[in-house]
Amino acid sequence: MKVKYYRPDIFKIDDLKINPLIEGPARLVEAYMGVDRTNMFNPFNMVYDPIPSVGDFNKNWEECCMDAACDLWSIGKPIELFWSGGIDSSGALIALQETKTNSEILNIRYTEDSIKEFPLMWEKLVKGRSDPLPHREILDEDLFNNDDIIKITGECGDQCFGSDALHKNLDKHADNWETVLTWPDMNQQSREQLAKVLFDQIDTAPIDVVTVFDLFWWCNFCFKWQDVDSRMIFTYTTTPNWNSTLSFFNTADFQRWSIVNHDIKHSGTWETYKQPAKEYINKYIKDETYRKDKTKEPSLLKVLKGSTDEKYDYEFRTKRRNNPQSIKLVLDDGQFWRRNEKVPDEVYETCLTK
Repeated sequence: MKVKYYRPDIFKIDDLKINPLIEGPARLVEAYMGVDRTNMFNPFNMVYDPIPSVGDFNKNWEECCMDAACDLWSIGKPIELFWSGGIDSSGALIALQETKTNSEILNIRYTEDSIKEFPLMWEKLVKGRSDPLPHREILDEDLFNNDDIIKITGECGDQCFGSDALHKNLDKHADNWETVLTWPDMNQQSREQLAKVLFDQIDTAPIDVVTVFDLFWWCNFCFKWQDVDSRMIFTYTTTPNWNSTLSFFNTADFQRWSIVNHDIKHSGTWETYKQPAKEYINKYIKDETYRKDKTKEPSLLKVLKGSTDEKYDYEFRTKRRNNPQSIKLVLDDGQFWRRNEKVPDEVYETCLTK
């Protein structure tokens, strides 16, 4: 019995008297649910994707995309892609389109914001296939519960390249990673948690973690991967069914590419972040402005903000999380509990790490 998902305030809600150290690195890269893929600091016996060995890996980004798309088509079901117009989902759209046969079905789920973010791709690949949807219809729980359709997100793409959480500290990206522990905007508890985890765990990273950028990449890659992989289901809807919703970039080869190509993820500016992915997109959709200047945008946040008539602020997010129907805990065998439901003591006895 292992945990697929837990909400981070479960320790307070259910009075578990645990203060998980993993909250430190998770908070650094703005992960909601921290999961340690080295399994050194997980508070629960977690389901997680182990970090793969590199071996003689030598694929480029485009090859990883095409192989991922072929693997998804091999499932043998229609695919519904969440397309935001951003770099990750646009790369996924190209690969799925390039590898599909005439008999395979690719539906594209997008909003007016998607068109604004990448109008040329909409013109060439999306226009005429389906209409844009209102924000509030994007995260459709009936769709997530339909296992006859494979839902594909652009998640885990950012984890391959580093962390958008570094954006506001890009001027410090080449500093020694330990300087992060002196940053004034970090509270003492976070600083202590982060230090205890990293000084014990950082040598397990598959690259030498020297700089602030190295650190943000590692924390994103190691501690945020599982959160991002599952958040569209468990954090932003009330359905516990994850089986047929997959992250396009959650493959062993994308992870290997990330480890092997750590030195080409950016060139010191926000505009060059994810440049290899933008070069791949430009091969199929010639748009020099997108290739040179496109930066990461909070596409999912746009959907969440547009899905409510209320102001999307801390108060609103707190109210959403306190919804009695929100998911609190999900196990790998499909058992789940909502926010106000009691988790049996024997479940905690089995799932909490000793």
